[in-house]
Parts: sequence; C-alpha cells; structure tokens
Amino acid sequence: MTSLGALALAGGCMSTQPAVPPDRVSESLALPGAKVAVLPFSSAPGHADTGQSAREISMGLLVKSYRVSLISPSKVEAYCRHESIRPTEQDRRRLEAAAKALGADVLIWGSVNTFTPDRSDRPSPATPPYVDVTLYGFRPGGTGVARVTGQKRGEIPDPVWGRPLTFEALAQSVIAELLGRMR
Repeated sequence: MTSLGALALAGGCMSTQPAVPPDRVSESLALPGAKVAVLPFSSAPGHADTGQSAREISMGLLVKSYRVSLISPSKVEAYCRHESIRPTEQDRRRLEAAAKALGADVLIWGSVNTFTPDRSDRPSPATPPYVDVTLYGFRPGGTGVARVTGQKRGEIPDPVWGRPLTFEALAQSVIAELLGRMR
C-alpha cells in the first residue's frame, strides 16, 4: 500500500508508528514433521544482533515445539550467500527455487522491526523493553506467503530485585506465539 493509501485509511492523520500490515495466513504451513529451512532474519535498526538472535530462537522453537527436521543453518547461509537471496513476499519464483535447492518443505524467515531495550536505569521516564517481529512462511505449491506480526512489551523491573528483560527473553514469547499462528 502506498503511503497515501495508508494516510487515507488512517482518516488523514499522520502517525509516527509504521503501518503494520495485517496477518496473512490463508492455510497452515503444516509444520509438524516438515523439513524446514530458516533463512536469515533482518535486524532492528540500531540492534544488529537481533536478527540472528530471532533466527536462533525460531530454530529452537521449531525443533522443540513442532519436531521439524531443520535444514542445516550453515547450508542455508551458504545458499543465501551464493545466490544473494534476501527473501521477500513478492518473489515466489526465488522462494520456490530456494526450497527446491535446499530440499525444504517450508521456508521461514523474519524481521525484527523494532526493539527498544529496557530503560529503567534512568530516573524518568522509565521505558519498558519492547519488540515488534514479523515472521514469514512459504510452502512450495501453497497459495502464497504467510505473514504474521506480533509485538510484546515487557514490564519495568523492580528497582531492587528485578532484572531487565533481554531481547531474547522478550522475543522468545512473541516468536512462539507467531509460530503457533502459522503452523
């Protein structure tokens, strides 16, 4: 959607928040038992390690919760480097080719759109941690690319005993929820 279209839908009001596209999951990816290749994730601006962390969290959850057969991450990375692939929803032909070359039933990738670390160390205003993640899934021969987006805001920790939530702790729950909606 163009920015003018988004502006029209928003009733003409400008917002500093990015427009979040609606979830699109027309059919299940049938994850349990599938051969899954998890492609690289993009990181949140200013937090270069969040994409890799989100990818690792996703791989762990896929194996633990859905008992998938994971395609070797090094094989996936080598393929992506060799083919200069950056997965997008619009490029189904490249996604089909990647799935075939990797021997995958399903491709998963994602984007950490926003990460705000805990800022309870400052007197005012304290800011709880926040993460916004989008996951994409593609099954060759399916009707399209599934897309789910989720956000999670942590709590401000107790000033004496509490520990701030890390990106990994916050992202774990949102990614688990998103994979559940895609399965």
